[in-house]
Amino acid sequence: MINNKILIFFPRALDINAGGPAGFLAHNLIDKPRDCFSLSNDLCSLQNSLQKNLYRIKRELDKILASQFNKEEYQARYIFKKIKADQYQYIYFHEDIDFYHVKDLIGANQTVIFQPHCPELHSAEFLSHNPNDSTKYELIKKAEKAVFERADVVVFPNVDCKPIYQELYTDRNKFYYILSGAKRNYNGQNLSKKTLPKDKINLMYIGRRNQVKGFDIVLESFRKAYKKNPKLHLILVGNGNKIEEEGITDIGFSKEPINWYYSVDYLVNANRQSYFDLSIIEALSTGVPIIMSDNFGHSYYQNKSSLITTFDVNQSDSLVEILSNLSQKRNYDNLANIELYENYLTDGHYHQRLVNFHHDLISQKI
Repeated sequence: MINNKILIFFPRALDINAGGPAGFLAHNLIDKPRDCFSLSNDLCSLQNSLQKNLYRIKRELDKILASQFNKEEYQARYIFKKIKADQYQYIYFHEDIDFYHVKDLIGANQTVIFQPHCPELHSAEFLSHNPNDSTKYELIKKAEKAVFERADVVVFPNVDCKPIYQELYTDRNKFYYILSGAKRNYNGQNLSKKTLPKDKINLMYIGRRNQVKGFDIVLESFRKAYKKNPKLHLILVGNGNKIEEEGITDIGFSKEPINWYYSVDYLVNANRQSYFDLSIIEALSTGVPIIMSDNFGHSYYQNKSSLITTFDVNQSDSLVEILSNLSQKRNYDNLANIELYENYLTDGHYHQRLVNFHHDLISQKI
């Protein structure tokens, strides 16, 4: 049994611009020394391995389509067997579905590690975006229950994330906390400022425009504050129905969120439930002042920097009050958020914490 490395099993492509585990792993591990871990993508290149066997796989898939295995499941099982994942003592999953697809292939003596990445139960998040897909919803419900029933170790960025999944825990689970990190995702380019109104206090919201992200809170709070403080200007970045009204500029999707962070006076985040967003860490690396809700995983940011203002999202009009009283534009000489990032939240810091985790696994400290 291989125990000198943790196998991180993620049978899909990594993408630094994606959310969830695909983005998390791309930020933190794709270019790191493989001293304590192996990525399943390293051991079995999806493109090369699957293309070489395309004809055979197509023939097999034709048979499988009418069976219990769908294409996604077949791919996960194919890779699991190809890389001999059952030979690793420690196998680390970042998606409940990935575990569910291969759970019968995992040995009884293997140590299963699981880290979720949603700010709410995976099934609840899926249902909010796909209310008519009951089949996939039921599959995710089974998967999220199954992975906690089998997981020997459950990993979170910090202890304040733990209550999010409270209803799924079992006596088998042990908990470990590995604070997340992220790259300065500048793609080799220097930061450049966008042209924004100099006589306005430019605020920014980025991300999905849904309930758990508190988009409605940001929008309604801005509208109320704007009546009291017309110097405010809100910039919306991300997909969604276009909003056209006084005081608001809707950019839509952007391939350069980093430059928007660098240009605005404040980033506004109003998550109703927070995990530990990569977007916040990336924003810190640019030095942008942040106004954010501080629940669950984001409780970490309370009193961490003079450029972070936190508020209770459950307190009516708490964000309205903060925005109404804004009068100062950004001071680029204040490096408090950059220092927080550089001291604790880089991808290098995360890698070292993973090394420590592996050491603790072997020495049976957890």
